[in-house]
Amino acid sequence: MSTDRPPSRAGLRFALFVGFVLATAAFAVWRARHGMPFTPEAVRAEVMSWGALAPAIYIGAWVLRPILFFPTILLFVGGGLVFGALWGTVYGAIGATLAGAVTFWIARALGRDFIQERVRSRFPQLHEERWGPGLVFVLNLIPIFPVTAINYGAGLSQIGLGAFLVAELAGLTPRAFAYSFFGSSILDIRSPEFAGAIVLLVSLVVAPALLRRRFVTARRVARRGATRRRDGRWCRRCSD
Repeated sequence: MSTDRPPSRAGLRFALFVGFVLATAAFAVWRARHGMPFTPEAVRAEVMSWGALAPAIYIGAWVLRPILFFPTILLFVGGGLVFGALWGTVYGAIGATLAGAVTFWIARALGRDFIQERVRSRFPQLHEERWGPGLVFVLNLIPIFPVTAINYGAGLSQIGLGAFLVAELAGLTPRAFAYSFFGSSILDIRSPEFAGAIVLLVSLVVAPALLRRRFVTARRVARRGATRRRDGRWCRRCSD
């Protein structure tokens, strides 16, 4: 008599989630190898051809990004090329946040139950205390950190959708501005604006890492203090 248990619905959904991630990654590799023209200049030419509908279609391209796996950097930079630093930031932040909501929902609907039920102890980074709004905000500030990984990680965790969207928008807006500013000045690399954009991008890489380190240090000190206070109270009770 076989004792093998059939796969649960959560397991089947998680398998579908893994298959989806692998399929989008394979498409990204195929696109890169076949030299499809996803350069900032190509994005600019394509978006400009849309006329008055350009902002809506540009944001729509962001929403489809989790499926088509457009590179976020090229979308941000392309938005700056077409719309300028200000409106490139606005449209890019809105579009990237909507794309984050789609990615979050995919991970939440297909993978969260399996992660929480089966392998939660093996992935402490998915714990709700780690994947809180603060972490989502800080990670989105860092231009080189993959947005997709942040969104999938949050979707597999216990963070609520509302808190995630607020943190996502707050963290992505500076990133969108940095890349849009870079895109708006990329055609003149000798300009002061281009140099300022480079400095801003470097600052967004360095500053969140320093803030994160200070936050972790302060949290450890607070925990040690709390432990000492509890130990002190316990010792006083023992001596009574």
